Amino acid sequence: MAIRMPSSEPDHTLPAAIILAAGLAVGLAAGGWLVGQGLARFKSESRTVTVKGLVEREVKSDRAVWTLSLRRASDTLADAHQRIAADREAVLAFLRKQGFAEAEIERQPTRTLDKLARDFNQNQGERFRYVVTTAVEVSTPKVDLVRSAAGATEELLKGGVILDSDEQSGRANPRYVVSKFNDLRPQLLADATKNARATAEQFAADSGAKVGAIRSANQGSIQIFGTDGNDESAPFAPTSTPVKKIRVVSTFEFALE
Repeated sequence: MAIRMPSSEPDHTLPAAIILAAGLAVGLAAGGWLVGQGLARFKSESRTVTVKGLVEREVKSDRAVWTLSLRRASDTLADAHQRIAADREAVLAFLRKQGFAEAEIERQPTRTLDKLARDFNQNQGERFRYVVTTAVEVSTPKVDLVRSAAGATEELLKGGVILDSDEQSGRANPRYVVSKFNDLRPQLLADATKNARATAEQFAADSGAKVGAIRSANQGSIQIFGTDGNDESAPFAPTSTPVKKIRVVSTFEFALE
């Protein structure tokens, strides 16, 4: 049996592994430094600040829409129509007396409900068979005149005319509208931009930077509030006031230098 004697030559396997590991560590460190420098440049080149610009302005409505609804009930169709026709003529005379022009007054269609003709009519004890409804609508730029006339409708009540309240629609009556809102939009957005830049400049001053150009802009939301604080942005707002508060909130992204 041959006996293998230990070799007298030095073993270079361990130092080679150490050298290789050291080389990998240096390479990883160098790569990390380069990546870190790249991220730093990226962050530096993309320094921005995002702020919101807010502007509020009170505006008086320039148009009013006022609906005067009428309702009559009777056991005979002819009587119901006769009564509601007389009510409508009384309303028209009242509006002319208040100072509204014929072009500002519109007669709405007359509708008739025959309760006995309804399907699944379960209430046989109803007093009147026919219900007739109609309305007269005023659309005018005379906002103040509508306000005063709406407060004088007691004159109609004294004459036997009862105005029907339209509570089911949930819409304010009269409605006061800012019809020239699009003419105000450019100035409102300009004011919102100024407000946003002022906020950005304050932020930049605290961080030792300067505000540059606008990178992006979003018009955001435009809301209309009444002087009572209720939101009147929707067309069927439950309340409406002659003076509105228009609020614009826009979002801007500014570059920081």
